[in-house]
Amino acid sequence: LEYDLTWRAKGACQGLNPDIFYPDSEENCEQALSICKTCEVRIACLNYALESREKQGVWGGASARERRKLLRTSRRSA
Repeated sequence: LEYDLTWRAKGACQGLNPDIFYPDSEENCEQALSICKTCEVRIACLNYALESREKQGVWGGASARERRKLLRTSRRSA
C-alpha cells in the first residue's frame, strides 16, 4: 500500500525528539498530545495511523489505545 506522506513535512512534531511521541505508557502522552493540538496536519496524521494500523505512539492527537477504540467504533458502524 502506497501512502502520500507529503503532509509530514508540515507536522508540528518535525525536528522534535521522537521519544515524546512514544512515551513509556499511555498515561505519559500529555506532551505529545499538546503538540498535536497545535498541528495543522493532525487529521492527515491520524488518518494515516488508522489506515496503516500504526500500533505504537501518538499520531494525530490520538494514543494507540484511542486509535484502537476509533477502529472498533468505525468497524461497527461500517
